[in-house]
Amino acid sequence: MKMLPDHITINVRDMEKSEDFYGRILGLEKLEDVDMGDHQLHYFRLEGDIMLELIHYDDDFGELHPHVKTRGLYRHLAFRCDDVDALYKKLLEENITVLTPPDYVSKLKFRNILAEDPNGVELEFVTRDTQ
Repeated sequence: MKMLPDHITINVRDMEKSEDFYGRILGLEKLEDVDMGDHQLHYFRLEGDIMLELIHYDDDFGELHPHVKTRGLYRHLAFRCDDVDALYKKLLEENITVLTPPDYVSKLKFRNILAEDPNGVELEFVTRDTQ
């Protein structure tokens, strides 16, 4: 049985801010919106046919704020980018919460930053060595 990634889902706090972040700021291609009755789905292309699915539920069940070392749950989504330093500057200019400045992780052979999307979801951006 072959398994391929299809989509990653984020429950959003604010769809307008989330669409602006993933579309305008990060430059992801906007796909379709689907009204499911009690929630709305908004899709962005990640790579090929892999999608980011943003969900906004009509009901409010509160928010979860785990520690970054809490076990047994999703931690972050990592994006590969051409220039993590330029992205760092852009995120700061856009008043996006940046958790770590650019740094080189020698054991992993990449330069990275950590930031939060408008929903508090941790994102990692990496520029890998080309050698």
